[in-house]
Amino acid sequence: MALRRCHNLNASHPNTSLSGFTLTEVLIAGGILMMVMVAVSRISIHSITSGRNRIERDGIEAAIHNNIQLIQQADAKLTLASIPLQEQRQACLNPALYLKQQLEQNGGAIAVAPPIYTGVDGVNPITRVINVGANPGITVVSYQFTAPESSIAEERRVVELNPNFQTRCILE
Repeated sequence: MALRRCHNLNASHPNTSLSGFTLTEVLIAGGILMMVMVAVSRISIHSITSGRNRIERDGIEAAIHNNIQLIQQADAKLTLASIPLQEQRQACLNPALYLKQQLEQNGGAIAVAPPIYTGVDGVNPITRVINVGANPGITVVSYQFTAPESSIAEERRVVELNPNFQTRCILE
């Protein structure tokens, strides 16, 4: 009986509204909620991606920096006294070439292997090239790598070395 009385009360007063939302209000609220959720998800995805790129870049930079220090250490060890007598003249004629050869010689006393870094894809993105500079007294070590960020293609780091032993060379 109470149920019937409620029904009759509403029927007798047609201007009385029931509490709730209209379909238009629900659609507008849903659209706003969707836009907010899309914005939050984009920010989250960007944050995760940039964090991964930062970790990748830090690993590449650390491998290159470590390799540069090993090369500088090897150069410091290569003194004129450590070079065999029969090779000293040739080393003094072109110190940069001699240093290059010693750094790249497999199993050599001061050989330094290229940097190795395996990124997320398992591929080493770093390429090292050692050249003799325009001046025969300068050895140029170049590192090239593909940047982890999609907005940057190739990056390069260049180190120029004056071989340590060349200051002791006295050519006739």
